[in-house]
Amino acid sequence: MIEQDEAHALRRYVRNRAHGRPAPEFVRFDSFIQGWLESNETEAVGRCDGKVFRQVRRPGLPWCDWLGLDTRIADDHALQAYFQLRAKEPHDWNHLFKEVDRNRRQALRRWCLEGFRILALIRAQEAAGQAAPLLSPLADEFRTRGRGMRSLIQA
Repeated sequence: MIEQDEAHALRRYVRNRAHGRPAPEFVRFDSFIQGWLESNETEAVGRCDGKVFRQVRRPGLPWCDWLGLDTRIADDHALQAYFQLRAKEPHDWNHLFKEVDRNRRQALRRWCLEGFRILALIRAQEAAGQAAPLLSPLADEFRTRGRGMRSLIQA
């Protein structure tokens, strides 16, 4: 069940990245459809029209720009290393979306495995004193354990 939830989150993450739709930080209640709709801070500040607004993003809680409060994809170093290498241009996300839309679970397994290979290659090359294959500012984040997105993990 956990893998299915993560596969669904992966699909939503890639879809949002492909379409350029970040997670909304504010929502408003629409009485006509009896549901919450995406909103923004500018609309939420002008509450004089009687609409009910709610801030989704909470200070102090982790936040993913693409999934909101669900940070399981953003916290996965293997997937982020894979995305760093495979999605260099914005249109690359469309190719990844087609792939994940066909089969989420298979894409999750394959991309995680490829991400672990990338991380292992980086660590092996760093141990051998060679240049790392990822030449970007984010590459330093994935090199050593205990740094980057999961900085509370001890080395």
